[in-house]
Amino acid sequence: MENKYIVLKIEEAKKHLNSHDQFLLRSLMDQVNVGREAEGKTPNSYIVINKDEPYISEITDIMKKHGHWEGVE
Repeated sequence: MENKYIVLKIEEAKKHLNSHDQFLLRSLMDQVNVGREAEGKTPNSYIVINKDEPYISEITDIMKKHGHWEGVE
């Protein structure tokens, strides 16, 4: 299955990107949010859980129960 999301830790972006690239990343994110607003949508907001957490099966079971798990392994 194709990846559906891009997730970056801010700490890692600051560590691995120079200030210009950090500016570009923020600009791209802002453009996406402006586009969403133009479509009448709000900016996205997510909860991120690493797949190697010991409780991940409980989380995915809850998501499956509510039809929000696409089987990304």
